[in-house]
Amino acid sequence: MLISLFPVRVFGQTRLLDDKETSLLILQAMDSTYNLNFEAAEQLTAKIEKRIPQHPAVFLLKAFQVNVKHIPLREGSPYYDQFVLLLRLSIEESEKLLEKDKDDVEGIFFSMASHGYLAQLYADNGKNMKALGEAKSAYSFIKIGFDLIDLYPEFYFSSGLFNYYREKYPEVHPYFKTVVWFFRSGDKKLGIEMLKKGAESAIFTRTECLTYLLHIYLRYENQPTQSIKYAKILINLYPRDLIYTTMYVENLVRLKQYYKAIPDINRLKNSDKAFFRYIGEIFYGNYLEIALYDMKGALDVYTRADKIANDEHTRTPHYDSILFLGLGRVNKKMGEGQIALSYFKKAAKSAEYSAQMDEAEYYLK
Repeated sequence: MLISLFPVRVFGQTRLLDDKETSLLILQAMDSTYNLNFEAAEQLTAKIEKRIPQHPAVFLLKAFQVNVKHIPLREGSPYYDQFVLLLRLSIEESEKLLEKDKDDVEGIFFSMASHGYLAQLYADNGKNMKALGEAKSAYSFIKIGFDLIDLYPEFYFSSGLFNYYREKYPEVHPYFKTVVWFFRSGDKKLGIEMLKKGAESAIFTRTECLTYLLHIYLRYENQPTQSIKYAKILINLYPRDLIYTTMYVENLVRLKQYYKAIPDINRLKNSDKAFFRYIGEIFYGNYLEIALYDMKGALDVYTRADKIANDEHTRTPHYDSILFLGLGRVNKKMGEGQIALSYFKKAAKSAEYSAQMDEAEYYLK
């Protein structure tokens, strides 16, 4: 999910938050995008572009729409290249603002956000060195944001993310332990508290603060009883956004509330996007396997999810780890020990978060 950073008042100048009409249009465009109303979002973005042509906000907003519309972005896709181009244009226009005034808060915000998005894209596609390079570029602006939190609540988001992920990411991805020495130390607890403050007081970054609180509690902290309140807030705000639907369903499944998840599982299974059908079939397999103890039915559904992933190129490591664990458990219960073992090995290789890592290691032992 994109980091939606939009600007605040610049020292001694009037910018977007003081332009109430443009600010409202941006918020409406973001809400329309989250709710998958892309026609409305594009119309609103066109209005914004007429008001502030060549502004980094316009390019970032367009990049946000490309990501939500075509998730997951994979290298080789034309939308991947379009996303990168839009972020590069946002950086270019941000640099022009900073050339005029090195303290320009909009220039700081958009440079930080655009480099951050690129870092996220490259990390998601396994390009660790490129991701690190973009993270370095973002960091120079994140450091400035630490000193601006009291004036601009939007900076709670970037500061909270840095504090949490600076410590957590190298724990989960050992590769980064040797290359983050140039970043100052973070504080996971403080990072979470900052995101909570951003969710309460920020305007443009409130949704992303809520999103990352859900993500952190559900996946990194392995506390589904904490994350469910954020999942409920987001699915109520954006009922059409299937990304939030997937996270809500995942949260319910982690809480073993399978029957409550079924209506939304069916929404995913019936999506016109293969990515969501793949996820929906995985969680439907969980329901058949664990709630109904229907091993044959679960095996058929998991196999269908695996076929969608292969045929439609929708594989993502996290959901693959859930899928492979399911295939491993079902085969184990059906007496196919060697097949089960191969799937548990695949799950261990794919797993990105502790719940799936721990389960895979348990079965491998």
